[in-house]
Amino acid sequence: MTTQLREGLLREALMTLRTHGAGRNECAVFLTGPLDADDRVDELLHPDHTACPGFYEVDQTWLHNAWMELARRQRTIRMQVHSHKFDAFHSATDDSFPIDNSPGLLSLVIPRFATGAMGLEKAYLTRLGADGLWHELDPTEELVLQ
Repeated sequence: MTTQLREGLLREALMTLRTHGAGRNECAVFLTGPLDADDRVDELLHPDHTACPGFYEVDQTWLHNAWMELARRQRTIRMQVHSHKFDAFHSATDDSFPIDNSPGLLSLVIPRFATGAMGLEKAYLTRLGADGLWHELDPTEELVLQ
């Protein structure tokens, strides 16, 4: 199964990570899609969060309100995207504390605080399986830019 990304959404996500992380802190965005289209991702949410070079933490009030609004609009978070200081990989914290524990959630990690080329080069993508484990994917094969 591939995931269809709205035109410009990946660039918007990378620019948000780059701008708000300022080359020195992790940053996160969540990409959402309609409940009735499992393969479509077409909107970006930039959460209120605190961050430092080694982690980020989403504001719980913001998160509650975001989930309520997503439910009202019949949407869901399909992908969490965040940056790491050096290489892109899924850390133990990333494995243990995803934004959602639903199978199918994608997690995309961008290296060098998203200060590199605008694309998926050296990015790390994984999907949460029904077995509760993360399964690595090739981002250039899984993510189809529309």
